[in-house]
Amino acid sequence: MAGHAVRCTRCSSEFPVVDGVLDLTSAYDDAVLRREREAARETERNPGLGGINEEFEDLAAVDGPLKAAILALPYGDGSKYYREPGYFANVRGSAAAFDFLLAHLDSRAGERLLDLGADLTWSTAQLARRGLQCTAVDINHHLSAGRLFAGHYGVDYSLIRADMSRASFRDAGFDVVLAINALHHASDLQEVASNVARILGPAGRLALIEPYCASEEDRRRFGAAQIDAGINEHTYLLQEWHQAFTRAGLAVKVHRISDSFAAVYEKSHGGGAGPDPDLFSGFYAGTITSTTAPNRAASGALEAAVHVRNAGNGVWCEQSVFPVRASYHLYRVGDGTRHLVSFDNGRTALPSAVGPGEQLTVALEIPNPGQPGHYVAEVDLVHEGVRWCSERGLRPLSLTFTVD
Repeated sequence: MAGHAVRCTRCSSEFPVVDGVLDLTSAYDDAVLRREREAARETERNPGLGGINEEFEDLAAVDGPLKAAILALPYGDGSKYYREPGYFANVRGSAAAFDFLLAHLDSRAGERLLDLGADLTWSTAQLARRGLQCTAVDINHHLSAGRLFAGHYGVDYSLIRADMSRASFRDAGFDVVLAINALHHASDLQEVASNVARILGPAGRLALIEPYCASEEDRRRFGAAQIDAGINEHTYLLQEWHQAFTRAGLAVKVHRISDSFAAVYEKSHGGGAGPDPDLFSGFYAGTITSTTAPNRAASGALEAAVHVRNAGNGVWCEQSVFPVRASYHLYRVGDGTRHLVSFDNGRTALPSAVGPGEQLTVALEIPNPGQPGHYVAEVDLVHEGVRWCSERGLRPLSLTFTVD
């Protein structure tokens, strides 16, 4: 480093360091990039477009309640900033997904982490506090806010202003790449996914939280106001996200599909058939059991407590475009055979999310069929909009009962 600039050892170009931020954007500045950076400035105080409802010049220099709110990211501090629409409420909405990533990332002190689209660097600071060697990259002008976290928490990490689609890092230079609502701003998802895979070392992991769409209509509506303001916005079907990563040689380790797509991918070790192209191939492993006999309710309905255990690699949850719920297939038994009465029946929401390795109890109610006889209710889980879980190997639980 010479003065307040860094010289590239390959091309001898010099890049300025301002407020602790290394700025690489002069190497590839263009009209589209300039417009997006201008849009970020124009919308930063517009809460309707994800901005902050406050007057400020430099977020790295704020004090008082606004500084406290920034340092409380992503969980919040109960201040007005988290109670009103805008940036802080949006980030707080990602806190549960972020905790999911932390729980499954298996990060270790000393590992090298690259935070793509790091914004105010709250996520970078969280990992730096765990002892990782972190680098934050973003195109916007808020990276210097990292000084707030550094001063408050006593952590240190590198700040680089660059386009995440163009920034060059050496092959296998990082153990972890983190992307929190960032990759959907890239114009070419496959290019970014391939670049991530290149810079990850052996056993490297990509941890991400991104929006997803369930239909082409969702895609057309996504981010319309932000796009009109000049911000680069894209979204993808779940399978499109997954295919981009698998084509780059990344295999999904675990995922959580709620209001966003949160996942940890691992760099494939090579050999074999490569990463599985089906995002849900490991999603349906588990068991449905019961330790008590069904009871007859006063209404005549059948009540049963069933235990649902998740042995797969994804979270079963209700708050999703594709929720997982309990249901059953009803058969009438006679002459030694079973006769289908109704296959697709009422749903029972899971009382809470069930992560890999977790179990919970569901209070299931089966209405009185109305006709005397012997019945079997096969309790199953349904992945709404996708399939019955028994179609992928989950064994249903058979409950027998009699209607007099």
